[in-house]
Parts: sequence; C-alpha cells; structure tokens
Amino acid sequence: MSRSRTGLAFGALLAVVMAGGQGLTAYGASPSAASILPSSTQSIAATATSLTTTTAAVTRLSDFNKDGATDLLARDAAGVLWLYRGNGAGGMLSRVKMGSGWNNVRMIVTPGDVTGDGNADVIARDLAGGLWLYPGNGTSGLAARRQIGNGWNTMTAITNAANMNLAGRPDLLARDAAGVLWLYPISGNAVIGTRIKIGTGWSPYIIRGPGDLSGNGRADILAADTAGGLWLYRGNGTGALAPRILVGTGWQVMTNLVTPGNWDRAGGNDLLARDAAGRLWLYPGDNANHFGSRHQIGTGWAGMTFIG
Repeated sequence: MSRSRTGLAFGALLAVVMAGGQGLTAYGASPSAASILPSSTQSIAATATSLTTTTAAVTRLSDFNKDGATDLLARDAAGVLWLYRGNGAGGMLSRVKMGSGWNNVRMIVTPGDVTGDGNADVIARDLAGGLWLYPGNGTSGLAARRQIGNGWNTMTAITNAANMNLAGRPDLLARDAAGVLWLYPISGNAVIGTRIKIGTGWSPYIIRGPGDLSGNGRADILAADTAGGLWLYRGNGTGALAPRILVGTGWQVMTNLVTPGNWDRAGGNDLLARDAAGRLWLYPGDNANHFGSRHQIGTGWAGMTFIG
C-alpha cells in the first residue's frame, strides 16, 4: 500500500473504545492539561464570547445557530440529538435539543453547509443504507429530511472531508467493506457527484476530515492507528494525499476523536478527544501540522454514542 496516496487503513465513524497505555503526546505540545474548565454535559460554561480571526484556510465550520462559531452535535444513548453551541473561545454554551429517534440511523455526519444556503447541515445513513440530508435552519434546528442517496450500507465508515476537492462545497469520505477509501464530492444543493478512489487498505483505522491542518490551503485527513499513532495526510486539493506525518502517539486511550474545525477561533483547525472517563479535551491546531497543549472543556460525555 502506498503511503503517499493511501497510507494507513482507517476505522469506524462513531466512537471506538481504544484501550491502551497512559501516555498521550501531541507532537510539538505538552501532553499535560494546560487548564481545566469545569463543566458538565448539561450546561458547559462559556469562558468568553468574542471571536478572533482564524488563520486556517480551510475551516470545517458547522455553525448551526449562525453566530460565527462552530458547534458540536452529540447523540445520547436514548437517541436524543443535542446541539452544543460553541462560544468561539474554546468553550460551550448550554445545550439545545435538536430531535429524538436518532437511534434509527447508523451513521451521522456534520459536514457543514452542503446545500449552499449558508446553514450547517446534517447527513445520516439509515439502517437500510439510505443516505439522508437534514438541512439546518440556521436557528439551532433542522428542516424536514430528504433522501440524497441509497446503497450506502456497503460503507463501514462515513465522515466529513471538508472541501477536499476545492470545488466550493464540503465533501464526504467513505470506506467500503473492502477497505477502499472514496471521496464523494458535493456540489449544488447537496448533489453527490462521481466518487474518486483515494486508495485501498484503509480498514483498521479511524478517519477524520479536519479541514486544513498544515496551512497550505488544502483539506487534510487525520488517521488514528490501533497502536495509538496519529497521522496527518495532507491533501492536494484533488483527492490525492502527500506522504503521512506522525503528529502524535498514545491516542489509543481516547474513545472518540472529533474534528470540529477551528473550535477556538485561534491559530488553526483543532482536534477534540474524549477519554475513557468521559472528559472532553481540546487540542488546538497551530495551522502548521501540530497541536498545542490540551484544555479540558467538558465532563460527562461517556454516554454519548456520537460526537461530531
């Protein structure tokens, strides 16, 4: 398998419990917590609300209330979908209930705005393999869904890709049962175009589309392997990937990785991680392939079956 194009194989879309060692290193950063923000799943306290200018060229923005800050969605064990509104400074405001019955979908993706109306949207795959668009209404809610694909039950992972082909809309990444990774470009009003084969052999790894982490204006891919290595694959804007870069080790202790875009509106696109105790950590990106010292931004997230 070619590292320059395919690299490692990747894993499940939703939370995957990764038991392992105690160390956690983000290259170029201290592994210790720089600050603790006491919070809970019910109401995560805001630390500040003023926004600063981002330097990340490809920001994976999922702003469901149109306040300029990217947000998080989370599904609990009862199937309730919650919106956690970002405050633009690395913290969260109180959560908002977006809907119930979400245990009827197998996979959930928060790609950003795929319809072109300026509102963040949700894409979900149902148990039968149907792919559904849930358009955001810009006021923390979702409009009536419509089907945009079928046959997606052959996919073992679907995740956001940011604007990986530089065509103007966020795209999707999907891995099939044979371990082939595909880029599905999106255009117009959530129209899925002809897929592009990225490579083969991506089965045993976790994939995430963080947007641009390297500062070259191209959307990238993050990969976590079973040994806890975290790898960055820099995109070239057409679906091809540069040779991978190791950006961290010890990540097998985390039970979920989330790529929220520029969560703290600072240097670049960021990474969130949930540990086995249910704590949520922010690893701020520097727009130059690295993550800075982590900050705890929440507790009580162990019961969430999706965070994205």
